[in-house]
Amino acid sequence: MNHAFHADGVPAPLGLATGDTLFEAGHGGPVWQLQSGALRLDQLGREGQRFVQLVLPGDLVGAEQLAASGYAHSARAIVPSVAVQRAVGGDAERRLLLAEALLGQLSRTGDLVLLRTGTAQERLRHLLLLLSGAESDWDEAEASQRVLPTIKDVAAIIDTAPETVSRIFANLKRSHLLDGRQRQGARFSAARLREQVWPAGMTRSDGGQRPLQLVEV
Repeated sequence: MNHAFHADGVPAPLGLATGDTLFEAGHGGPVWQLQSGALRLDQLGREGQRFVQLVLPGDLVGAEQLAASGYAHSARAIVPSVAVQRAVGGDAERRLLLAEALLGQLSRTGDLVLLRTGTAQERLRHLLLLLSGAESDWDEAEASQRVLPTIKDVAAIIDTAPETVSRIFANLKRSHLLDGRQRQGARFSAARLREQVWPAGMTRSDGGQRPLQLVEV
């Protein structure tokens, strides 16, 4: 991948379209910091690429390069994203970058637990809220059009079948929590997603579920 530079020699931010690869496992390269969007880190296994972690704005990715090692995972954009190279100077700066990467990883590990445990609908809710908060113009109360990953990427991240994800989205549309679900976007309010009690049965395809109810405060 060719990287652009500003006139002063500082690397320019790199724009990634959905599906673009930032780097491949085993290759060498710079340490990156995500400025906007979201990436998925994948590990190559017997059945192909397997999702292992979500990268959100502010996260460092590829910090294993500081240990003179190749990238441990492949990184691919799941929504339009922007990443920038982080300069690596002397030993002191390398230690600070490693500490920053470790703290970020601890926070993201907590999110990963919520993305992989509980019901499929609760896992999807957490992912939608994470992606909403990753937007630079985020307004939790406002219903706005938001770019979403593909059904296949969502299914891999929350560890369920694509058909299950499609049924939950269909039920969210019937409940008017989500409107205009297109191939890569939907209109919704993060505040409503957070406040509503999601009933059991959202993975059903017949719409036979209890009405959504507001949380009492």
